[in-house]
Amino acid sequence: MAPNLTTKEELLEANRFLNSILNGIKDTMMVVDRDYRIEEVNESFARKAGKPKHELLGKRCYRLVHHLNKPCVYNHPCPVKDAFKTGKTAEVFHIYFEGPKIAYSRIIAYPILDDRGKVTRVIELERDVTEWKKTGDHLYNMQKLAFLGKLAAGLSHEFNNPLGVILGFTDLLLEKMERDTQSYEILKTIERQAFNCKRIVENLISFAASPDLTRYSTDVNANLEKVVSVVMDILRTEKIVVEKNLAENLPKAKGNPEHLRQVFMNLITNAVAAMRGGGLLTISTRHNSPKNRIEILFKDTGHGIKQEYRNEIFDPFFTTREVGEGGGLGLSVSYGLVSKNDGEITFETVTEEEDRENKGTTFIVSLPVAS
Repeated sequence: MAPNLTTKEELLEANRFLNSILNGIKDTMMVVDRDYRIEEVNESFARKAGKPKHELLGKRCYRLVHHLNKPCVYNHPCPVKDAFKTGKTAEVFHIYFEGPKIAYSRIIAYPILDDRGKVTRVIELERDVTEWKKTGDHLYNMQKLAFLGKLAAGLSHEFNNPLGVILGFTDLLLEKMERDTQSYEILKTIERQAFNCKRIVENLISFAASPDLTRYSTDVNANLEKVVSVVMDILRTEKIVVEKNLAENLPKAKGNPEHLRQVFMNLITNAVAAMRGGGLLTISTRHNSPKNRIEILFKDTGHGIKQEYRNEIFDPFFTTREVGEGGGLGLSVSYGLVSKNDGEITFETVTEEEDRENKGTTFIVSLPVAS
C-alpha cells in the first residue's frame, strides 16, 4: 500500500508549526520528565546554555542549569519540583549575582497531566525581568522618598529650635571657660556633636526640599575640579591617589551646580570611607552620545559592597559605618538631588571575596545634556 503522503506532509507541517511557536517564544523554555531529564528546549534556552540542542536533551535540569547533584533544595526554590508535587502551576522569583551585577528572573512551571490527572512532564518558562525590576524599584524609591521628605520636613524644624538653644548656651559657656581644662573640652565635645546634629538636620531639609523648577545648566568638569580641590588635603592624608579622566569639550549638563557639587562631595566621601589605608580614586566624565547624557564615574579600589547590602544603599539612614562616622543620608540625598534633574545614580561593585584583584565600587551619575 502506498504511504499516505498527505498525512506525512501534514505531520511535517504541524511539526514545523510547533517548532516555530517554541522558537518564537523569547523566554527560555524547557520540558522535563519526572526524572528531571530535559526532553525539549527552545532556541532561547539553547542560546543561553551556549550549547546546541542535541547536547542538552537527556541532561538533568538541575545539573545543567544549577550545577547541582540533586534537585534544587531550600536555598534555591524549584518550581518544577513543586509542580510535580502539587499538580498545579508554580512560580518563583530568582536573584542571580553575576559578578558585580544583579539579575532577576521570573520562573513559571506548568504541569502536563495524563488522562488520570497524574503529572507526567513539566514545562518551565524563565523570563529575565531585571529591567522591569529596576524600573519598579525606581518608582518605589521615588514614592518612599516623597513620603520621607514630608516626614523629614516636619522633624527638621522640630530639631532646629532645641539645637539652636544648645549651641547658643554652649558658646556662652565656652567664652567663660579657660582653655586646656577638662570642662572646656567637655563643652567643645557638646558643641561638636550639636553641629553634627545640625548637619544631619540640614541634610534632612535638603532631602525634603521640593524640586526646583528653575532650569539650570552646569559645567560638570569645572564643578568636579572645585570639589576635588576642596578635599585634596583630606585625600592626601588618607593616602588616596586621585586620577582624573575628564572628557574635553563636554556639553553642559542639566542640573543645579550647588546640588551637583554636594552629590560629588558625597560620592567622594563614600569612596574615602571604603579605602581606609589608601587606594586609587578615578574620576571620569564622558558624553554618552546615543542617549544624549553626561556620565560622571567615581571608581574606588575599596572593599566593595556586600551582596546583602546592594539593594539598600540608597535607603535613608542605611549605613555600614561605625557609630559616629555618619548618619547614612549621603547616598539617599544624592539620589534625590540627581532625580530632581531627571538623572540617575547606578553602581557596579566587586567585593574582595568575589575578586581580590578587581575589588572596588564605581558609582555612575547620569544627567541629561542641557537643552
